Amino acid sequence: MDAVIAALKGITVDNGYQTNVVTVSEELKHWEEMAFTDFPACFPIDADEVKEQSAITRMQSRLTVIVTSMVHDHKTAPHRGNANESMRLARTNLLRDVEKALMNDTTLAGLDVFTTPRRVVTDKGNIPNYSIFDQEFEILYHYTRLNGG
Repeated sequence: MDAVIAALKGITVDNGYQTNVVTVSEELKHWEEMAFTDFPACFPIDADEVKEQSAITRMQSRLTVIVTSMVHDHKTAPHRGNANESMRLARTNLLRDVEKALMNDTTLAGLDVFTTPRRVVTDKGNIPNYSIFDQEFEILYHYTRLNGG
């Protein structure tokens, strides 16, 4: 997870992304409890993991990682016509940036890794000026049995 967090913290315009991620934490916060200056935010968690032996001394593991991301547009009033467009663009940019960050680091801290995006769950309802969504990834990595996973 340290490598996932580091990859997400690297999401900045200076690093070639569309978004400057401000907050990255494994401690999920409620959007109403966050200051405007804490957005955009990414909250990665490691979910299920399936392990299997791939050779006598090698193991492989499939780790599910879910990144809950939040964007906020406090500059556009919700009653204006372009508020939804602005939020949609901010959400789309962050969706792409999170996927790019996790897909482009093929070693994730030196492990032999293959990352697959599995699904995206976007907003369930309408929260004016906010967009909250989950991205699920499966990370396949190999390690030596004696070192643990």
